[in-house]
Amino acid sequence: MIEEILLFLVAVVLAVLAVIVSLAFIASGKMLKPPRRTGSWTPRDLGFNYEQAEVRTPDGVILRGWLVKGKTDRTVVAIHGYTSSKWDEGYMKQILEILARNDFNVAVFDMRAHGESSGDYTTLGYRESEDVMRIIDWLEERGLASKLGIIGYSMGGAITLMVSSMDPRVKAAVADSPYVDIRSSGRRWVGRVKGLMGLLLRASYPLIVRFTAARARIKTERLVMYEYASKIKIPLLLIAGEKDDLVALDEVKRLYEEVRRVNERAELWVTPSRHVASILDSPREYEERVVGFFSRWLA
Repeated sequence: MIEEILLFLVAVVLAVLAVIVSLAFIASGKMLKPPRRTGSWTPRDLGFNYEQAEVRTPDGVILRGWLVKGKTDRTVVAIHGYTSSKWDEGYMKQILEILARNDFNVAVFDMRAHGESSGDYTTLGYRESEDVMRIIDWLEERGLASKLGIIGYSMGGAITLMVSSMDPRVKAAVADSPYVDIRSSGRRWVGRVKGLMGLLLRASYPLIVRFTAARARIKTERLVMYEYASKIKIPLLLIAGEKDDLVALDEVKRLYEEVRRVNERAELWVTPSRHVASILDSPREYEERVVGFFSRWLA
């Protein structure tokens, strides 16, 4: 009788483990291939002429975007977040309109495996930081990178931080709701799922991280922004929301403090908003702060 019970318990444990492993593998695949968000509006709908743009990365991915030319030599690259695209109406549409209306040249591109860009997988910022530097190459060839800034949201904010630490052509940067540690933000993302599925996802999360890293050939430690803090020497504005359920305010504050140790031109603006929602909740102040920041440092 005891042996039968033990065998039953072992069978149950093995079945649960099989479910967890299978779920982790499926979840990692979904993470690496987010739904592509596209739209029908263009900068022309906002009153701005633009040109379609394509940039090819060294590994053959084609990044597709828009370039709006302003009346000055100041250029800003705007970078969307994970699962989003240049058509995002929560922040990309707003920041494009704000920057273009204030006469900046504005470049917005779909990151790999997002929107209408090619690519089998997103790498959650790992290779995207190199992709953004290829976009900067493209702008430089057109004489539009002498006074260059970048602004990014969520994953785009993390990309902004990485590029700011590596590319001297970037003169000023704004990171809105950047993930600070992809692993902890991913855990919070999973935490949004309720019920039994949420429980299973949380149990399988360490495996999800391992499978995702292996399949995308990324090193998760490279997606921890503390590693880049001491190398960010340019003017930096960090924007964080008190109600952000994906990026802990304490993480952003610690990142800010580490940047400030080597960079007195770093600023932190804390808002009462949710993840990447400051631009919607406080549009006038957002415009004043971001435009003022870029106008000051890209002069």
